[in-house]
Formats: sequence, structure tokens, C-alpha cells
Amino acid sequence: MSRLLIIAAVLLAPAIATARSEKTLEYPAAKVWPTAVRFLRVNEGVKITEKDADAGYVLFELSDEGKTYQGALELVIADDDQGPRVRLVMTIEDRPSYVEAAMLNRLERKVKADLGAAPARKPKPADPPKQPEPPASTPKDGDKPDDKPKDGDKSKV
Repeated sequence: MSRLLIIAAVLLAPAIATARSEKTLEYPAAKVWPTAVRFLRVNEGVKITEKDADAGYVLFELSDEGKTYQGALELVIADDDQGPRVRLVMTIEDRPSYVEAAMLNRLERKVKADLGAAPARKPKPADPPKQPEPPASTPKDGDKPDDKPKDGDKSKV
């Protein structure tokens, strides 16, 4: 229960006090998870206060200029017909969004360095070809052909 309250408090804090940045990567969430946790702890030096791989979130404290800021990183599975994807959502209370965006850019570089090139994605399915319209002179289903004789045609008189 306390986990839910902490997550709700971090994610539902007023928009003025909390920015929110996102980045989508073309990797499976299960492969990004260990790299993301290691990145936060080792590369960024934040204190991880809680993490849950099954739920896909990490709560952390970022110390900057003698102050501590609460943060969260959420990994959202964003798979589609073309292949695996993960959306990284980061919030850090009382910090401008460029702090989160810069951290997500560094995380993306770390993921690419650790996991290599993203898996090839399936090509997007092409739209089905459009059916050609019937010619204007051809009678459409349910229409009766014109019984009136045409100029010079005396056979239907």
C-alpha cells in the first residue's frame, strides 16, 4: 500500500512543481531495465529508494547543490506490430524539464552502448490497394440500361 502512495505522490504532484519527460527506445523493456537501474545508480549517482522490475518503475533521490529532489523513472511497454519498444518516462520534482531530458539522452546513449544496435523492426504494413472505380458508361448493379435508341440506331424503334 505504501508503494502505491509513494508512486501516486510522485506522479500526481502539481504540474508546476514537477516536469515530465519521455523518450521511446526500440528495445524490449526487459533488456532496458537492468541498464536503466545501473545507469541511475552508477552513472548518475542517485540514491535509489525503491524499484520494482515487474511494475517497471524506479524511485530515486537526486542531490544537486545541497538539495535533494525526488524522482521517478517509469518503463512503459510500448510494443506494436513492428516490434518491441519501451517508453521511458522521467519526473523529477522541482527541476526543469531539461534536466530530465538530458538524463534521458544520457540513458539512451548508455542503452545503445550496452545493448548495441536496436533490433530490426518489421516494416509497416502497406495500405491495401484501392479498388478502381467502374467506368461511367457501364451500368451499375440495379440500374436498368437505357432503352432509348441512340442517334442512328433504328433497331430499338
